Amino acid sequence: MIIAPDSSHWAKWLDAMSTDDSDRRRRALSLHERLLKQGRIPLLCWHHLEELLGGDDDHKARKRISFVMSLPHIVWIRLPKDEAGLGSAAQVRAAEVIAASEGLTDLIAIRDRARELLLKSGTGSQAIGEEAWVWDAVPPMLRSRRSGADVVAALGPLRTFDESRTIGELSKGEINSPQAMRAQLGVIHARALQEATQSTGGDTVRARAMADEFLERVLAMLPPPGTTIRDLLVSSLVDQGLDEAEVRDECILADLSRLGVFRSQLRVIASETGSSFEALKRVPMDILPSWVIAEALRQHGQVRALRPGSDLHDSHLAVLAAYCDVLYVDKRTSEDFRQAVKKEPRLDGLIGEIAKAGDFDGLADASC
Repeated sequence: MIIAPDSSHWAKWLDAMSTDDSDRRRRALSLHERLLKQGRIPLLCWHHLEELLGGDDDHKARKRISFVMSLPHIVWIRLPKDEAGLGSAAQVRAAEVIAASEGLTDLIAIRDRARELLLKSGTGSQAIGEEAWVWDAVPPMLRSRRSGADVVAALGPLRTFDESRTIGELSKGEINSPQAMRAQLGVIHARALQEATQSTGGDTVRARAMADEFLERVLAMLPPPGTTIRDLLVSSLVDQGLDEAEVRDECILADLSRLGVFRSQLRVIASETGSSFEALKRVPMDILPSWVIAEALRQHGQVRALRPGSDLHDSHLAVLAAYCDVLYVDKRTSEDFRQAVKKEPRLDGLIGEIAKAGDFDGLADASC
């Protein structure tokens, strides 16, 4: 049985292995043996390491790496062509796309084939490498990326256009005059600041920095003089990977935006699959397990007032639900899955058990 702990479980477990609390240290050091006796093998992926090593304590990060390397038996994600490294949600998508490119069209069949391609087992050292010093360079890199994750998580819900309308309806509008555009940019910044303030729990300094960064991105995307609304929409969607012919007047912008996100993901993983991006465009999104899971959680999960950058990691880890027997999540994600399972029949038989555990001890079966 493959279990996928949440990043917090991995962190508590690894940190407890060297704690001054002798009872807690003993339980942590014996957990792996207890799990194996129960037939439970923990799964580790890149998103776990991102959170384990992305804090401000480099000494703690080194100890965590050392303990991961000492584990005698774990499962990890890695594509066959890769000789080293832990895979991420991107490699999960790549494996699913490879399966689809082989002619499979059923969600369960694609998941099973992707499992064959992805899941590896062995020691912790085989998973992350024999040289612990290599990981000393990783924490600073991950810290530099934290603000970007915070911005994406906090301001992801913001939309420039009314996405419930068709391309034809939106194209009837006009680009604002420079004076009106300046006023609109002020409105956009105010909305971004409001969203970021709410998402960060009232941290106005971080929220203003996020809103400023978001506005800079908007400014960089402003169209040149003479651009029409339709030109702007087409250009944006083509940049995401759509063909111009796919942007038709009767199409609803929300549907095209979803396709744009999917095509952007395909472009990122094309080199991992051995196929060109143009060839991958033929793969429909709704036959990929990772997409179905993410969309079910997006559509049926809770609307979150607080959206820290860790939410982005949670969304990546959620796709592991199709690739393990038990996925451990926090309370909010557990409720998201509960709602999604009730309303999305395609999840039935596709994902494993969704579980919660307050501490690392909860990863072991208490009945054993």
